[in-house]
Amino acid sequence: GRKPSGRQQSGSGSVFTMSGAVQNLMKSTRSLAEVASKTIGSKVNQQYAKVMQENAKYVLEDKSKLADMPKQYVFTHLAELPAYTAQATKEWHMTKAKLSGWRELSTSEAATGLLFAGEIFAWFCVGEYVGRGFSLTGYDY
Repeated sequence: GRKPSGRQQSGSGSVFTMSGAVQNLMKSTRSLAEVASKTIGSKVNQQYAKVMQENAKYVLEDKSKLADMPKQYVFTHLAELPAYTAQATKEWHMTKAKLSGWRELSTSEAATGLLFAGEIFAWFCVGEYVGRGFSLTGYDY
């Protein structure tokens, strides 16, 4: 006798039939996938419910307020600008006072200032190099 090849002839061509072992493997894989899907889906749903419960106060009930949120964000931060400006002005005056008496600076303070100035100059040079298209000789016209 001749063994079947796993293919059966039909009127329009050949059709592949799975063996019993492959069919059993497919069934067990499918059942494992279904169990894993239910388990993972359950965990994801539980985590989602927990996160939403903890953050319920941030959910807008009135969806019409959603359009105002970008403006609220921008203008809330713009309202903080005077405080930032005042702090920057205060720090500038402190720096100016310290630099006006540069002869009284300690060696450590002078070294820190020189390193800071050197770093600023180095970043300036990097910016020029990048701006020139990574060329040390100049711009290409």
